[in-house]
Amino acid sequence: MHNKNLFLKNDSKIAIIGGGPAGSFFAHFAFRYATEAGIHVSITIFDKKSFCQKGPRGCNMCAGVISENLFNELEEEGIHIPPFCIQRKIEEYCLQSQDESVLLHHPVPGHIPKILTVFRGNGPLLSSHQGNVSFDDFLLNHVRKQGIEVVFEVVKGLKLPSKRGDPVEVIYGEGDVKKVFDADLVVGAFGVNTGIMESVANMDFGYKPPKTVRTCQCEIMLGNEYIEKTFGNNVFVFELGKRDLKFASITLKTDYITVSLVGRQDLTRNNLMDFLNHPVVRRLMPKEWVMPKGFCMCISKIPVTHAKHPFTDRFVILGDASISRAYKSGIESAFHMAKLSAYTAFKNGVSERAFMNGYFKPAKKLLARDNVYGIIMLKINDYITSQRRLANAHIKYIKYGKDRKVADQMNEVLWNMLSGNTSYKKIFYKFVNNPRLVCKMLPISMSAWGRQKMDDMKAWRETY
Repeated sequence: MHNKNLFLKNDSKIAIIGGGPAGSFFAHFAFRYATEAGIHVSITIFDKKSFCQKGPRGCNMCAGVISENLFNELEEEGIHIPPFCIQRKIEEYCLQSQDESVLLHHPVPGHIPKILTVFRGNGPLLSSHQGNVSFDDFLLNHVRKQGIEVVFEVVKGLKLPSKRGDPVEVIYGEGDVKKVFDADLVVGAFGVNTGIMESVANMDFGYKPPKTVRTCQCEIMLGNEYIEKTFGNNVFVFELGKRDLKFASITLKTDYITVSLVGRQDLTRNNLMDFLNHPVVRRLMPKEWVMPKGFCMCISKIPVTHAKHPFTDRFVILGDASISRAYKSGIESAFHMAKLSAYTAFKNGVSERAFMNGYFKPAKKLLARDNVYGIIMLKINDYITSQRRLANAHIKYIKYGKDRKVADQMNEVLWNMLSGNTSYKKIFYKFVNNPRLVCKMLPISMSAWGRQKMDDMKAWRETY
C-alpha cells in the first residue's frame, strides 16, 4: 500500500541542493507539475556558488555546448536563451587528424544547426566583458521569477528521518553556524565535483557514486577576429593518436577558445601543455604564441559509469552524480532526468519505490543502456584514432570518396557522435545495418591498417 505521507501535497517543502542546470531544471518542472496539480509547494535551492562571478568562483567546469536537441526542448518549455548568454552559434564540426582534416556538416542538406556555446559561469577570470553572460545564472534567474527561493549558503549535511514519513533535515550555514531546513523532498543536484557527494555515499541507504575520471580544461583568449579567421564557427575535434587522450576538442566562444581534454585515466596540467604544443594544434594558434602565466584552467571530474541506488524515501539524486550520457550532453541529460524525477515526485510520490519505478528504471533504459552502445563505438573510435593511417583514410574518404552516398553516411555517423544529435544506439544500428557502408569501408580500413602495421614494423626495426 502507498503511504499517504509520502506524497507531495499543499504546502509541502522541496529542498534542492545545487543551483546548476540539474537543480534549476528540477525547480522548473516541479513548479509546473505543482501548478497542474493545483497545489502550492515551497521550493528552495541551496548553492553557495554565485554563477555571476568571473573565474573559478562562478564556473561549473564545462565546455558549454548547448546541443540542438536541448535548444529545441528549452524553447518548448518557454526557456529562451537570451542573446547575451550566446557566445557563438556552431555551424560545423572539424575533425582533425595528424595529417588530414574534414568539416562535418548536418546530415540534412540546407539545415542550419541550432548549436550554441555558452559560459557556464560569467567567463574567465581576466575577461573584459561587461555584465553577466552566465548560462547557469540565467537558468537560476528563470526559476526565481517563478517564485523559487535561492539560498546562497553551503549545505553541510543531511539527516534522513528515523520514522517513515517524517521530513528530511537539511543542515546548512556558513562557518560554525548550523541551520536546519525540514523538507518533504530533498533533490541532490550537486554533481560529482562536490564534497557532499561523498558524505551522501556514507549515509547507508545504498547510494554508490559513479566512477569518475579527471579531465582538463582551459580558456585561452585569442580575440574574436582571430577566432573567426582561423576556426570559423566550428568545434574542432582532434584525433592525434595520443594514447593518454580519449577526447580532445576546441570549443569557440566570442573572444576565447575552450580546450577540453578527456583521458583514459586522470589528466594533469602536463597533458594540457603537451596537447597545446602538438604541431597540429600549434598551427592553429597565433605565430609565436605562448601560454600566458595567468589563465583559467581546471582539473574536474566527469562520470564514466552511473550511480547505484541514487534515491530513498524523500530523497532523489540527479545530474552527473546519478546518471548521464557517457562523455556527451551533460546539460541535456540533466534536463531529462530533472523532468523524469519531478514528474515521478508529483504523480507517483516521493517514496523509495516510486523513485525506483518512475525515475531510475526509465533513466537506466534511456541513458545507461544507451551508454553501452556508446562505449562500444567510442572504443572502436579510440582504436581508429590510435592508427594514423586508418584515421587519415577515413577522413580522406569523407572528403574525396567517389561514392558520395557512403561519404555522406560516414559524415552522418560522425556528426551524430560528436554533436550528440541522436542516441548512441541509433547511431550504432544505423551503421551496422548499412551493408553498403560496411562493405565500402571495410576494405579501405583493412588496407590502411595493413600499411600502418608495416610502418610500425619499420619503426621497430629502426629502433632496435
